[in-house]
Amino acid sequence: MRALSSVCSAAAILLLASPARGEVVFTAPVSGKAFPANKAFSVTWSDDGNDPKILTSSAFTLDLCTGSNANILPLTTLVAGQTFSTAAGTVPVTVISTLAGPGAFYFLRITWTTADGTVVNYSDRFSVTGMVGTWSPAQLAANGAGDTDRPPAVHPAAAAAKAPDPAAGQYGIPYNQQTGAIKYAPMQPRLVLTAIVGVLRPGSKITAKNMKRLNPTSAYTIFTTKGPQPLATTTITQPITYQQTTVVNEAAPAPMPDDDMAKFLNRWKD
Repeated sequence: MRALSSVCSAAAILLLASPARGEVVFTAPVSGKAFPANKAFSVTWSDDGNDPKILTSSAFTLDLCTGSNANILPLTTLVAGQTFSTAAGTVPVTVISTLAGPGAFYFLRITWTTADGTVVNYSDRFSVTGMVGTWSPAQLAANGAGDTDRPPAVHPAAAAAKAPDPAAGQYGIPYNQQTGAIKYAPMQPRLVLTAIVGVLRPGSKITAKNMKRLNPTSAYTIFTTKGPQPLATTTITQPITYQQTTVVNEAAPAPMPDDDMAKFLNRWKD
């Protein structure tokens, strides 16, 4: 039972694991890097490979920010309303020296559109040399939090899982052809059972002809290295549309034996 419990616990963890979400990953600037003010430098990024992926028709906006992870303060928009040309891209930007003060308090925010909504990703913090501006009291307070890691990404809120109409076709799609975070399993088949002395057992005849699989086998991949996080979050099984009934065995019990078996059983009486 302990082994079974461990297996069930592991399965539950896998089932509830958060799926990987599509991200724009900045490859430049990286943490600790410095760029000169009033001079163009390159910002580069790539798609992390998870859904939703970058589409060449997707628009994005690139902002220069400062502050803490809890209090992000935009300074200026560097790129507005541009579309991705490829999943891995680059764009030149220039930071004006009078915009703000010195220090490794700068990071980028990219806001981009997907089929599910708007996603926001952030870069590492970096420095801009030659800055001659000043920080406002609010900016000084936010930077004083001392955050060094990038702010967390923002994704569209996931839609709540809803049980679909049993008459709909989601359950008829083979599992390995389904996409999205919610999977649909067909209804469990009906079993013909008979109650005999409290034990359920199959009927006495096999009526099925031309036996075949109810559903195709599932595809699998053998990983030789650490694979990505699972994308599926839950499986919804089709509700049962039939009623399962059993019949009570009303036959009278057989009388106690009165032959040699009775003598044998009497030996065990206290």
